[in-house]
Amino acid sequence: MTADSSSLAFSSQPLAPIVIIGGGFAGLAAAVDLAERGRRVLLLERRAFLGGRAYSFTDQTTGDTVDNGQHLLMGCYHHTLEFLEKIGSSGKLKFQAHPHVDFLSEGGGHAQFDCPPAPAPLHLLAGLARLSTIGWRDRLGALKVGLALRRLNGCGARLAEITVREWLDELGQSPRIQQRFWDLIALATLNEAPERASADMFARVLDQAFLHTRRDSLMAVSRVGLSDLYTRDAQRFIESRGGEVRLNAAVARVEVEGGLATGVILRSGERIASGAVISAVPYFSLKGLLPAEVAAGGEGLRCLADFQSAPIVSINLWYDEPITELEFVGLLDSRIEWVFNKNAITGRTGGGRQHLALVISGAHEAAAKPKEELVELAVGELRRFFPAARRARPAHWFVVKERDATISHTVGTTRLRPAQRTPVSNFFLAGDWTATGLPATIEGAVWSGQECARAILDVSSRGDRPDVS
Repeated sequence: MTADSSSLAFSSQPLAPIVIIGGGFAGLAAAVDLAERGRRVLLLERRAFLGGRAYSFTDQTTGDTVDNGQHLLMGCYHHTLEFLEKIGSSGKLKFQAHPHVDFLSEGGGHAQFDCPPAPAPLHLLAGLARLSTIGWRDRLGALKVGLALRRLNGCGARLAEITVREWLDELGQSPRIQQRFWDLIALATLNEAPERASADMFARVLDQAFLHTRRDSLMAVSRVGLSDLYTRDAQRFIESRGGEVRLNAAVARVEVEGGLATGVILRSGERIASGAVISAVPYFSLKGLLPAEVAAGGEGLRCLADFQSAPIVSINLWYDEPITELEFVGLLDSRIEWVFNKNAITGRTGGGRQHLALVISGAHEAAAKPKEELVELAVGELRRFFPAARRARPAHWFVVKERDATISHTVGTTRLRPAQRTPVSNFFLAGDWTATGLPATIEGAVWSGQECARAILDVSSRGDRPDVS
């Protein structure tokens, strides 16, 4: 049985820190909230850098910053935006003035999903009315999706058992609007094909992004690399409040005694006592950290072996001459969904070398292909859609295959996702794969970390654990 707030307890070891395993968005969000409230935190990251599955690095040939996968944020990412504001990073984001997405057809056909300054959800309907890639019948038919979301009123239990494709077919959405609008949104937000993805998470995305406020629909990109967006600022925030962040500190296992997480053992052999432990690692890393009886007996933990991953492939190309002025654009009827103009995003305007990042989501087949084949695919697709690319070859390329980018949001996955609290009363789970009520996104990761922090703070504020300090 999962522990509730009345049965939570903490290790009685004096001055033992709250240990957080994993330095991505989830772990850092938990550590920031706990450090802000004066709790002693120790964050352990196995690698030599922070960032989890959302990080950046320097390309050795060009000196440019490359993200391990292009991430878009939205105005409905309320917890993420609060986190970035708290650590002083929100100014590194570039928000749209209004909801706007460009789409290209082969040969240079250009359409725009452009929402006027109207209240939600009228702005979405007006944006669809302007989208020339679908006909008027499809635009009117899209109303059925909005009405269905209103009827759901946040309850997607039935939708958890059907696919996005089945749900959209039920709602009378034609193959054309599915292929040219809904599918692109589903792939981008769920990282899974509509034929495989569960409809409940798609409904959640549409509800959060389009049905509440117009600002929720705004998209934002980071003006800097992902690591520069949040990792250094979060570490400074934690350390300035007495917390500690240790890199190259791989955890081998979590010690559990008498129903409590009493400490962790590092691969180096070092033992660290803990007052509480937050795991902020992916599902595929967690099982190996837990005692066999805990992994096998705990509600939510027994399902760790049942999760699957969905990959994302990012193909970075550098051209000597500009290929496009658009900041980011969706490609219609293409095996590559999105092209991001990194020059425009980072503010490096003008002529000269241009860095483009092309994204394939739900990339089960693409991830298995040789990198050279993926580059040829990318070059061919750019030539189909951008006249300036037809006689050009990239001067340099770099392919990133993030094979475990997210959990695969297939039908039935929702019921597998564990809550933040576990049967071990001072051991908590954070991560975008847990039961956040959201897809596996940055927002879900941040929310989960903050929820773990809230659970610990609630207990210690009642005096149940006075020495968690």
